[in-house]
Amino acid sequence: MGDRPKGVTIKGVRFRPGEVDWEDAHGVSRDILPDFDAMRNGNGGFVGVKTTSVGLIGRVGRYLIVITEKDEEDTEFDYTLIPLRPKTTVRYH
Repeated sequence: MGDRPKGVTIKGVRFRPGEVDWEDAHGVSRDILPDFDAMRNGNGGFVGVKTTSVGLIGRVGRYLIVITEKDEEDTEFDYTLIPLRPKTTVRYH
């Protein structure tokens, strides 16, 4: 247990080293449609872009934040915000 990396607290949020795989939206031009049956059954794999973010991972509200780089004073960061549950609004015309 002593070998586990320790986390850090930044602005009251606990961050731990880790890796997050997340899926993003996908759009193409002039291509065939994906296999709808495979999508319905969930066995066709993800159609869009899959991204891996590695760094210090913390949870803030409905988001994961992955800090990939920070300065020594904890004032400037390179980070990725990942929504836990994307908010989606659909309007049909």
